[in-house]
Amino acid sequence: MRWMCKFFPESLEGEASKWFYNLAPRTVNSYETLVEAFLETYMHNSRPRPRVNRLFTLARRFREPLRSLTDRWKNLCTEIGKVPVDQQIFGFENAFGRLDPIWVAMFTEKPQTLKEMRKMQEHFIALEEIQEESRDIGVQEDSAAPDSTSDDTQRRPEKRPSPSVRRNEKKEWILKGKRPRHEAKTYTPLNAPLEEIFKEVEKRNDIIYPASRGIQFEKTKDYSEYCHYHQYRGHSTNNCR
Repeated sequence: MRWMCKFFPESLEGEASKWFYNLAPRTVNSYETLVEAFLETYMHNSRPRPRVNRLFTLARRFREPLRSLTDRWKNLCTEIGKVPVDQQIFGFENAFGRLDPIWVAMFTEKPQTLKEMRKMQEHFIALEEIQEESRDIGVQEDSAAPDSTSDDTQRRPEKRPSPSVRRNEKKEWILKGKRPRHEAKTYTPLNAPLEEIFKEVEKRNDIIYPASRGIQFEKTKDYSEYCHYHQYRGHSTNNCR
């Protein structure tokens, strides 16, 4: 390394050469120290480094993985250079919302060193990636599952009854004394005699008769009038009270 330090000034000229020969004695004890001193002097002039306050503007993007945010945090700390440990930790913590699990853990445990910080980062990164993998597997299983209902409808189209079957069903209704719902009903005229109305109602078996409908006396047997409700002679159904 000594011969590299000796050849290093030969590559300098102008202002850089003056800087090298104006270095204080015993400030350079290795080639790495010489390179670091040179970069600190001239790299700073060619490309300005971000300041520490830039670290506190770091924020997690929408649906950004924790690993991506951690890499951005590391790169920013490297670009700034020589950031105190407490400021690095606080800058990373400030990038999260108050509901993020890692923020809650940092607020509770309060890591003091970068080693503790990296251990916590790796722990939550692993948890997040496991959850993401399980979520992807669940989505794939749902998309691969066959839709039984759609297959059944495609394989077994609904069979509509033919016109002949519909006519047979209509005949069965008529034979049973019932009318299909879609057919128009015929109603008894409002001015029909009470006897005709009672006979129509009696066909439907909707009448609930009392336990006793009266006693037919012997003298009423010769009467021509008959009451269909009381079922004995003596008065007609139309005059029933």
